[in-house]
Amino acid sequence: MQAPLRFSFKEFIHPRFHLHFLILSILIQAFGAICTKYAAESSSSATFLGLPYYLIIYVIILGGMGLQVIVWQYSLKFYPLSFAYPFRSLVSFIVLVAAVILFHESVSVMNIVGLTVITVGVFFLARDKEILS
Repeated sequence: MQAPLRFSFKEFIHPRFHLHFLILSILIQAFGAICTKYAAESSSSATFLGLPYYLIIYVIILGGMGLQVIVWQYSLKFYPLSFAYPFRSLVSFIVLVAAVILFHESVSVMNIVGLTVITVGVFFLARDKEILS
């Protein structure tokens, strides 16, 4: 009797591709933060199909959070937490750029220095040959 075929994403998808799921998780989390700012700035009287605009944004954020949890957990199947978790700090970089571009907020030199240190650290962490080979 022949053993049943088992399908495993770990065997099918190249390890470098799993990094895309980690990045997608970060982008979804940053999108949620940016949408929260839009909801906070929206007029309480603005509506779409009779629903308050901010309520629609919050529903979108909740859906994004659900998707982010799924993608994050999928990423953790392939990477140790000590490798994956520092990538979440990149959300701060994305949100800072969005704050400047979308909301015209000011940025201090210390913001830029701090985010540069974080970005360099994550870059070196991502170059770990054992995890991405």
